[in-house]
Amino acid sequence: MRMLKISKLHTFLIGITMMVILLCCSSQVQAAQSGDFTYTITNGVAQFTGYTGGGDVTIPSTLGGAPVTSIGYPAFYNCTGLTSISIPQGVTSIGGGAFNGCTGLASINLPQGLMSIGEEAFSGCAGLTSINIPQGVTTIGYGAFMGCTNLTNITTDVGNLNYASMNGVLYNKAGTTIIACPGGLTSINIPQGVTTIGSAAFENCANLTSVNIPKGLTSIGDSAFEYCIDLTSITFNSPTTTIYDDANTIPANTTIIGYTPSTAQAYAVKYGTPFQVTPKTL
Repeated sequence: MRMLKISKLHTFLIGITMMVILLCCSSQVQAAQSGDFTYTITNGVAQFTGYTGGGDVTIPSTLGGAPVTSIGYPAFYNCTGLTSISIPQGVTSIGGGAFNGCTGLASINLPQGLMSIGEEAFSGCAGLTSINIPQGVTTIGYGAFMGCTNLTNITTDVGNLNYASMNGVLYNKAGTTIIACPGGLTSINIPQGVTTIGSAAFENCANLTSVNIPKGLTSIGDSAFEYCIDLTSITFNSPTTTIYDDANTIPANTTIIGYTPSTAQAYAVKYGTPFQVTPKTL
């Protein structure tokens, strides 16, 4: 009886091992090269992973006989010679850092089928002046447009159910949260009804000089104004706005103007940021 049990267990383990091998083979990643393009094929679809040229680039809709559905990191990382990119309609995702550091990229047309833009996907693309978010995009990662110093206009397709644009600034669909401010803006009037400034929303907005926080704005996220090197002042019109508790939320040399006592004053005292009492009354 003992030998029978061992035999059955041995057979079971062999079966499991064979299944794992078959599964691994079916999802095997195949790396390949086609001219200046590098790509991988997984489960019958291709991910664009690298480019060694420059200038104006058109990504083919298929590579190695497989449809291209994604652009991964580090596909165009630091491709400073890249000037424009045409992305096929079948691409549904752009990975984190995919175009990070493409300083010469001046034109990009995102496909209507795009669903996600990864963290810092276009970070440091100083040549971009405008970008449109297609209808199908449901996710935009942290700092996706950070450091785009000449970007002055972020627009959204009217049919997008998750994001909206007002005066070139990207918001959630309800208009209550600022997602990203284009780095080329020098000033912004945050409208009433906005309750949240999202994490990294103004990060690396090096041209921004002053910000007025409306009374109804209740929270400011992590690194919201980090590296805003020309931000001379930020005015709080509420004594209770929650400021993310980190030294990088507001630059150390930015004068915080607010009430006393207030959360703004407490933040300034904790991190040694200049503080000025607002002349306004509640």
